Amino acid sequence: MKVYKDIYQLKRVDNNDFPAIKELFWKVFKKKVTLKYLQNKYNTSHVGVKYICSIAYCDEIPVAFYGAIPQKFKNNNEEIYVAHACDSYTLPNHQRKGLHYELAKLAYEIMKEHDMKYVYAFHSENTYFSTKKLGWKEHERLQRFHVKVNTLPIGKGLNKLRWTKLYDVFFSQKVPAKALEKLNSEHKEKFRLKFDNDFIQYKNSFKSHYCVQIGECVFWLKIQAIMHVGMFYAPSAEALQKALKKLKRKAFFLGITELLFQVDQHSVMATQLQTITQPKESWLVGYLDFDPQIDLKDFIFTYSDLDTF
Repeated sequence: MKVYKDIYQLKRVDNNDFPAIKELFWKVFKKKVTLKYLQNKYNTSHVGVKYICSIAYCDEIPVAFYGAIPQKFKNNNEEIYVAHACDSYTLPNHQRKGLHYELAKLAYEIMKEHDMKYVYAFHSENTYFSTKKLGWKEHERLQRFHVKVNTLPIGKGLNKLRWTKLYDVFFSQKVPAKALEKLNSEHKEKFRLKFDNDFIQYKNSFKSHYCVQIGECVFWLKIQAIMHVGMFYAPSAEALQKALKKLKRKAFFLGITELLFQVDQHSVMATQLQTITQPKESWLVGYLDFDPQIDLKDFIFTYSDLDTF
């Protein structure tokens, strides 16, 4: 427990803090999330580390939170820990008092204790400016590709009514071993998120994801009004073009109006997608390194890395 300004109690999050995090989320955003969703999202025991977040209380009332999740990245030779900063919110009456800065610093100390090599985020405008004081650096932007589907927007209605479980009838949540091998086949010389059955099980504990195999192509995706593709494998651009025609046909009958890809601009996925449609700029990847040997040019990021994917 760390006392700040003789008013605030700052601490590392444990399982007892999640009711407070849920309460804080509602007060700041006026959006409801379930306790189970929060507990499952931050229960990253599948990587061997969990709860690298920090929370601030004032007279036992939760007032600010700094959320991050540990991830394992791997290449051909080694595995390393990194941290993905994903949530940060403070009650309006307690803003501009340095709480975000202090909670971030506390979280970074926890990350270093667990040998995290760096912390990174997909920047929004707010996070971009809030990390400047913390000494963050800039990497590169992801690219996003929009593939439109001319159909009735039934998917948007299903999402609004929270009837998305309907998609479980049409798509499988299981990722067969051969499909998993294909999804991990590109850029083995670079560090990528360790995408294995433990990770898939973790993601499906708080979001529904699906594996779609079309010919030799594999797509790992989620559906929320539109079809978000986290990562995919295609042996060639031509194979991808043929597979997307069939995937768009599935989307058409389900009332899904768009397929959205967000990929590292240096990835094979980006090169293949550029033969189909032109990219637009997506999130800027920002980071703070704890290991001077780290170079983000040695890393490939995907949409699947995002905490809310």
